[in-house]
Amino acid sequence: MEKEAKIYVAGHKGLVGGAIYRKLVADGYSNIIVADHSKLDLVRQEEVECFFANEKPDYVIMAAARVGGININNKKPADFIYDNMQMACNVINAAHNSQVKKLLFLGSSCIYPKYANQPIVEDELLSGKLEETNEGYAIAKIAGLELCKFYMRQYGDRFISCMPPNIYGPYDNYNLETSHSMAAFIRKLYEAKKSHAEKVEFWGTGNALREYLYVDDMADACVFLMDNYEEESQHL
Repeated sequence: MEKEAKIYVAGHKGLVGGAIYRKLVADGYSNIIVADHSKLDLVRQEEVECFFANEKPDYVIMAAARVGGININNKKPADFIYDNMQMACNVINAAHNSQVKKLLFLGSSCIYPKYANQPIVEDELLSGKLEETNEGYAIAKIAGLELCKFYMRQYGDRFISCMPPNIYGPYDNYNLETSHSMAAFIRKLYEAKKSHAEKVEFWGTGNALREYLYVDDMADACVFLMDNYEEESQHL
């Protein structure tokens, strides 16, 4: 990406989007455009199309999403599938219509089957049943991944995808009702230390395997992919 190119970071106030924004600024990119939810609702197609028509970004990093942990995903699956599918469809199609030079769509490791082989490889995608508690979110992310793949195949758009593992770091959500696992671990351990608790309770059996990646390392990888990767998907 050229240093003066107009780069739209969708989701710049989120954990990953914020880290990508900081990385771009640190690397000297001088024309980064952002819009928070009060100015642009990515679920609304007309708003997204107007934004792209007016701003005409050269590059797009799609880090915006409705996110949450197992608890909130399980309680509101319809909200998670609808909002995330709408955002993916609206941004990817608007990027195509605006002739964006390149787009990076961020997915999630939950797109892989519940009983995928470990360590997970890309070929596991769509090979089995998804984890029920976040199935809605996973299907929406799979749809975004496939959209990028098919826009590349049909139109030659340079739309790539990246499927990160579990991300943690500064500005994460530490609400135990809606957070992801690492943020919940950190908060529970912090509160246990403050209260001198004798034990800490975590959900699950202890048998599950999880991959974790620090958010600033994830941001480095995203910028690297924008500069160096041209295939249909990439798993970190």
